[in-house]
Parts: sequence; C-alpha cells; structure tokens
Amino acid sequence: MFSIILFYISSYWIAIVLCIPIGPANLEIFHTSLKKQYPQAVSVAIGAALADAFWALLAFFGISPFSSSHNMEAAFFLTTSIITLVLGIIILKDAKFIEKKEEEIIIKIRKKRWAFFKGLTLVLVNPLGIVSWMISLQFLKKMGIFIPMQLRYEIIFFFVVALGATSYFLLIVFITNKMKNIFNPERTCKITKALGYLLFVFSAYFLFNAIKVFFFNTSSIPLP
Repeated sequence: MFSIILFYISSYWIAIVLCIPIGPANLEIFHTSLKKQYPQAVSVAIGAALADAFWALLAFFGISPFSSSHNMEAAFFLTTSIITLVLGIIILKDAKFIEKKEEEIIIKIRKKRWAFFKGLTLVLVNPLGIVSWMISLQFLKKMGIFIPMQLRYEIIFFFVVALGATSYFLLIVFITNKMKNIFNPERTCKITKALGYLLFVFSAYFLFNAIKVFFFNTSSIPLP
C-alpha cells in the first residue's frame, strides 16, 4: 500500500516537473493569459493536462502507437510543426492589437470549448509527450514504486497526472494575472512577438524531426 501511495505522489510531482519545459501548450496558456482571456487560458490548461495524462497512461501500459510505424511518427511531427507555425502567425498578428483598449481586445475572446480542444490538440499531436513519461515510469518501476495492473489503479493514475499538470498550468495563469500590472501594452506587445517567434523555432524543430524520421528512419521515441 505504501508503494502505491508513493507512486501516486511521485506521479503528481512528475507531472508538474514535466510541464515546466517551455512548449507550445505553455506558450499558448501564457499568451492567452496575457490577453486577459483567463477563462480561455484555464480551458487550454485543462485540455493540455488531460492530454498529458493520456500520454502518461499510454506510457504506463508501454504502448507507443509510433513504435511500429515511422510514417505515423513523422506525420505527427509534421502536424505539430504546422500547428505551431499557424499559432506563431496568429500570435504575431494578435501582437498588432495589443495596444488597443482592453474592451476591444475582449471582443476577440474565443469560446472556451475551442480553447479546451486547442490545449488538448497541442499536447496530443506531440509524440514527444510520451517519451518523458516512459523514462519516468521505468525509473519508478526499477525503484519498486509501481501500481498493480488493475483498472481502478490506472484510472486514479490518470486523474493524478491530470491534476498535477493542471496545477502547473493554472499556476501560469495565476502568476500572469497577478503580474498584469507589469505588462503594459508596449511590453506585452514585445513579449507576444517573442512568443510568436519562439513558436516558429518549435515549428522548425518538429519539422526537422519529421524529416529525420521519414527519410532516415531515425525514431525519436525510445521503445519500452
């Protein structure tokens, strides 16, 4: 029983730690919060957290849908590259409107349900999401910290991971909200543009991985 509890506690903190590296989902949550679209930012966060929990669950069962098909892995990398490129263009376009009055910005708020699916998609189309969980879970297993292969334990694991990821993503929203006075229109515009260009870098990185996998059969997903 102690091992099971320790596994869940470890999974919660692993979920938080794995969300810390800057990625498309983090940037989108931060960008949406900068625009003071807090309900939408929360929806993106919840969607991204559930997607991360899905990858964690796949890693737990040792199932990688990319292990048998390099073409599928390359397709997912290419899709991620396109999505991040489009998001970068949208963010740079939004930067032009940052200096407008807050009332005018609020009019452009998107529906929460679309924000949720955006967060979900940003994580699900990125096959690298499963890599860190496979490594982390293998480490826990070697340490003797694991749970039985019974459905009720895996369901709890899913929600523990989702809770951990949500905690970190909501922290981004909270901090951005508390620091909103720091982000005057000019500074916010500069940060928004930087986020847009950073997404271009991610797009190029994912495109590079797609080309590497498709043409050279060099998988970026370690097999369990």
